[in-house]
Amino acid sequence: LDFAVDSPQLGNPAGADLSLGLATAPILYATRQYPELRPLIDRRFKGPGDVTAAYDMVRQSDGIRLARKLAHFHVERAVDALKRATSPSLEQDALIKLADIVLTRSK
Repeated sequence: LDFAVDSPQLGNPAGADLSLGLATAPILYATRQYPELRPLIDRRFKGPGDVTAAYDMVRQSDGIRLARKLAHFHVERAVDALKRATSPSLEQDALIKLADIVLTRSK
């Protein structure tokens, strides 16, 4: 979400994870197209202009799309495991809806 929605929708500043020094999936995927991100990751985005540069590179890369694909993969696996491990119930339905919310939320 840090890269996919605007700050007002997100509820915190865009790039907040970067400011905290966190290299999330979109960043890691973006390094495939922008290897110059690696030194920024190594210094935890603490250099002058690191957060802005990393944010811009991620937005221009396939990182967001690939991170979403990864999230969908894991949600599908979780739902499949849930369906195998439990009988149909209100609780199971609630957990499946929760998994869907993880993929579709904007805050």
